[in-house]
Amino acid sequence: MIFKLLLIVGVIAAVYFFFIKKSMPLTKERKADQKNHEDDETMVECATCSTYISINEAIQVSETYYCSTECRDKKQ
Repeated sequence: MIFKLLLIVGVIAAVYFFFIKKSMPLTKERKADQKNHEDDETMVECATCSTYISINEAIQVSETYYCSTECRDKKQ
């Protein structure tokens, strides 16, 4: 009787640790990846021509963003 009870508890614990416990860190990593991906797609407005460009591709001077070197040179 006690052996059957220990066997059932062991199977339940094994299922928990192999399937449920391992999947939790993956969801945290996915949320972090999604947050980083959202930051990559932030759009900013060019101070000269008012077009929107990804913050990764924009040229930043002080706190002002430009879409190209031509727009940057026109403002200065």
